[in-house]
Amino acid sequence: MSTFQRQYVSNLVPGNQKLFTAILIMVAVVNSATLGYDTSVMNGLQILPSYSEYFHLNVATTGLNNAASWMGSILCTPLLQFVPDKFGRRKAIMVSATVCFIGITLQAAAQNIGMFIVARIIVGLGTQLSSGAAPALLGELLPAITRGRILGFFFSCFYVGSLTSAIINYGSQHIQSTWSWRLPSLLQIMPSLVALCLLPFVPESPRWLMSKGHDAHALEVLIVTQGKGNPNSEVVKSTFAEIQAAMMSEKTQLPQNPWKEIVSTAPNRKRLFILCTFGVMINSFGNFVVSFYLGKILDQAGITNTNTQTQINVILSCWSFVVACIGSYMLDVIGRRKHALGSVAGMIVCLYLVGGLIKVYGESTNKSGIYGTIALIFLFQGCYAFSITPMTSLYATEVSQYKLRTTGIAIFRFFDSGFGLMSSFALSYAMEDLGWKFYLINASYNIVFFVIIYFSWVETKGLPLEEIALKFEGPTALSGQMLSDEASPGEGDLKQPEKRDGVVTTLSL
Repeated sequence: MSTFQRQYVSNLVPGNQKLFTAILIMVAVVNSATLGYDTSVMNGLQILPSYSEYFHLNVATTGLNNAASWMGSILCTPLLQFVPDKFGRRKAIMVSATVCFIGITLQAAAQNIGMFIVARIIVGLGTQLSSGAAPALLGELLPAITRGRILGFFFSCFYVGSLTSAIINYGSQHIQSTWSWRLPSLLQIMPSLVALCLLPFVPESPRWLMSKGHDAHALEVLIVTQGKGNPNSEVVKSTFAEIQAAMMSEKTQLPQNPWKEIVSTAPNRKRLFILCTFGVMINSFGNFVVSFYLGKILDQAGITNTNTQTQINVILSCWSFVVACIGSYMLDVIGRRKHALGSVAGMIVCLYLVGGLIKVYGESTNKSGIYGTIALIFLFQGCYAFSITPMTSLYATEVSQYKLRTTGIAIFRFFDSGFGLMSSFALSYAMEDLGWKFYLINASYNIVFFVIIYFSWVETKGLPLEEIALKFEGPTALSGQMLSDEASPGEGDLKQPEKRDGVVTTLSL
């Protein structure tokens, strides 16, 4: 048998599966760190007096500054389906990094509040595009056995960016100029730069390639990434046949535009309900308050020293990252549904207790009460980080079929960003007016989220993407299997499929 020769996949893409998995983990880290830094930099900046004084911030402009990136995210949601499906997942990541460069440069150079807000909108647009394209690429490249952990790890690395931002803000608070906030803004550019450097080592999604008629290229990606360079690999044969069956079935069952298909059948409407409600939950559990208004929470708890607040911000980011990494690993042990239910229950309890402690000790000097409040904030954030953080990039990717995947992610991100935008404006006023009662109200509507998860979520643990459809459609999801079996390569005679652009290639065995 002659040696396998690559015709489409770059030689920079490693054939060693362990090395390739490590690169995908790095892609997850840097793309998620971009999101984490972007979100958490505002938390750190608002603790710095130089930032608030430069822009003469009040309650309204503070909310507007926080809301600006969410505005960009909402503007980007129509592109989350179009760009990755039209041009590919890799090119979408490249575009997102370029947009982030522009926004970050403007933010660091901002001369007034208007310029800063426009910059934040542009950054929000760029990071949102990455949050759709990168999970889709990773989910479609990874086998089921590692998909849960690595995709869960994707958003867990949000805290890498959050921690980096917290450390930089802690150090920059001593700079006696506007560079105390300009430097943390400028350094947002680093994760996007690293993401661009990693792209040559990652192939395009085989599912996207097959959807565009490049079956030969798709098969070669599978041989390199899952078959250890062996064209006769049984793993490659079965994976290729399964993808092919699902693609053919989708063409028959989902002939319309994906935006129409998402509401056309009962199984798709169930997917839509899960995506919409989960999108609402992401920024409504109470984590948004900790991410954007930690300084205000600490003020209410009786901790007003800027240096102490920035130290707590750093420690909280470290804690959240460690817990999120453990939670990512446990996704394939506990399962998605039980994982989420346990964490939501924990958050409900913590918020009720935080509200009670702030009521009793918020304006006192009782150190035990203050430390108890801080401990509960850490426990709350741990509950969120353990489950919801890793599920953010995983569950929306898993529940949708290929044709609906980027559409589903776009819908999920629209509701995520929309409620993030609403929270940005509303929470600063709610916390100001309601005080300790705010936390009790938040805990109460989290009970509704618990009920929704209990009755609507399906378990996807350990299932290939194509088999998850069986949880929604039943056996008809793979009705194209017979056609695929006739078209799929036979034992010992694996040939690359005919390319639809007229070029026919065959592997020599």
